[in-house]
Amino acid sequence: MLLLVGSGLWVGCNMVGGAFEYEPKDLQKNLSAEARALMDQAFENIEPLVRRDYHTHILGMNTELNGTFVNEGWQSPWSGLIHYMQFEVYKSSAAITDDEQADAQFLARLKDLIQHMPRSGKFGIMAFDYFHNEQGQPDPLLSTFHVPNDYVMKLVQENPDIFFPIVSIHPYREDATQVLQQYAEQGVRFVKWLPNAMGIHPSSETMKDKLDPYYKIMHQYDMVLISHTGDEKATEAEEFQNLGNPLFLRKALDMGVKVVMAHVASLGECKEDDASLCPVGTPYIDVAMQMLEEPRYQKLLFADISALTQDNRKDNLNAVLANTAIHSQLINGSDYPLPAVNIVIQTRTLESSGYITAEERTALNEIYDYNPLLFDFVLKRTLRHTETGMKFPDSVFVEHPLLPTG
Repeated sequence: MLLLVGSGLWVGCNMVGGAFEYEPKDLQKNLSAEARALMDQAFENIEPLVRRDYHTHILGMNTELNGTFVNEGWQSPWSGLIHYMQFEVYKSSAAITDDEQADAQFLARLKDLIQHMPRSGKFGIMAFDYFHNEQGQPDPLLSTFHVPNDYVMKLVQENPDIFFPIVSIHPYREDATQVLQQYAEQGVRFVKWLPNAMGIHPSSETMKDKLDPYYKIMHQYDMVLISHTGDEKATEAEEFQNLGNPLFLRKALDMGVKVVMAHVASLGECKEDDASLCPVGTPYIDVAMQMLEEPRYQKLLFADISALTQDNRKDNLNAVLANTAIHSQLINGSDYPLPAVNIVIQTRTLESSGYITAEERTALNEIYDYNPLLFDFVLKRTLRHTETGMKFPDSVFVEHPLLPTG
């Protein structure tokens, strides 16, 4: 019976996870004329050398080899069935079939997807620090996963033609400013935070002595903070959801730090804890777009469109597409491996909502079966406002002139 249950879970996780059918290398010779035309159209006016994906995750669980870590509570059905199934879906989407080879398999799959795109560009790969308490101590029990900076730097050094580094340094760490400056002096210009999952309050007054010198170094070296905004659903974060309020990033902005609001804060709303900042119930995405329109932040504040096509966020697409005033501040990010999670991106509802046509859906599904990362790019280049037909401009998908070179 236990074997049957386990087998059923595995099959189910693969159906909602990596439900792709073909190899990326076979796309060019097997793609239909309709799908090829849609793909070619997506690459029009996009120079390969400047195409950028500013939001690509690295995942691993081979701690002794690379220092990568996944919380044990996500690896066993006995620790929590929901988290276990969620992680099995992630592994399926990233083509991980052997836990002992997880790091190598994740990397091999990502490189395979990138190198079999017609014009790949460069991808910012993200480290991910542990949750830390206010005393600066890491807490693995409250951390969903961990990807060391050294591992990301190693991957970039080995693959400089397709990757650039995004380090992750928790500001509460005792060595935070020292490590931050070390990477800055090595030329690293992007830093990743996920406040809800890492336990970071970006404007905490009680942590001012930690945050102020951290932000000063970032400003000094023209470093960019890529911070998750809005509620977080892919990792354990329920206790700290209000830390995703984009208004907390004003402290960094007011100190001259460039900030990218990941996902345009497209999930969640202002909570009772935020009442002094914004009316309770105000959608975070409205707050984020208002901030993007503030004149004092025009050259400091940006947002990536990663995850906007996911089924639980797609209803915000019209608002972002319609607000042309912020389009020059938008950048692209795939949030890989999430585009490879079959259940997350529903082309059926994108079609029924009017973002894509039935013919486009058929072609996009065909591309997904070969290369879900390419699918993410083509989908974002194809979709349009359901009433006006407005699309994301070409500038969203290339290196931004006000951001450091990746």
